Amino acid sequence: MFITTPAKLNLFLFITGKREDGYHLLFTLFQKISLFDTLEIVKSASQGIHLTCPPWLDSGKDNLVYQAAETFFEASGITPSVQITLEKDIPAGGGLGGGSSDAAATLKGLNSMFNSPLSKATLHRLASALGADCPFFLLDEPAAIGTGTGEILEPVTTEKRWFVLVMPDFGVNTAWAYKNFKLTTRHQDTIFDARAPLDALLWNNDLEQPVMEKYPEIGKIKELLRDAGAEAAMMTGSGSTVFGVFSSEKAARAAMDNVKDRLPNASLRIAETLG
Repeated sequence: MFITTPAKLNLFLFITGKREDGYHLLFTLFQKISLFDTLEIVKSASQGIHLTCPPWLDSGKDNLVYQAAETFFEASGITPSVQITLEKDIPAGGGLGGGSSDAAATLKGLNSMFNSPLSKATLHRLASALGADCPFFLLDEPAAIGTGTGEILEPVTTEKRWFVLVMPDFGVNTAWAYKNFKLTTRHQDTIFDARAPLDALLWNNDLEQPVMEKYPEIGKIKELLRDAGAEAAMMTGSGSTVFGVFSSEKAARAAMDNVKDRLPNASLRIAETLG
């Protein structure tokens, strides 16, 4: 079984509160994009979960794919006997959700391979425990509004857009970014209407403030993208990836050519919305 697992962008991200257990409450728009990891899942003759992945990733219990497989077999009561190979193209620590996408695909793939012993509701519950972005990647739809900690999802239709992705040579720790976000009364009193026109909410990310204070390069990348003609430029998730928004592939490629020489330590990619 071969599965391609897409990255995501947050086209907006507002933090609306904080639970007693420390998790932040969100109002966000998830969008799948054309940047993928690849999973191969094969039934194995030997018992256990055998994961092969790039050498810079842990292949054991600290890997979300391994955790997802372990969670599936525990919940289903099936004796584990699989070989999983993970090939990465989505950078880690960039706010693109690669690990969560891989984990969700592992849950769905194993459930299909073993004749669907788990319901969609159970898969959603397991995915929620693995990470806030994981439930979104269980959806077949390419975009959704996420509330709660990101696990309450409402699929939506978004416009076709192209993106220049700028991935700096550093990542941002997600837990650090949320910990350093200053939740004010303004955020707690903000009420969002999920039925409001999405265009009125786009291109806002509450996590940019704490991340840019520590990493001013984020602000410089945003400015370069806007100067190159981007409709908007924003950090996705907790960073460090910054994306510029364009209405056509031609405009996106012209902008990437314009800025790439001024960002020698960053990796640049073109991607588009899926769907």
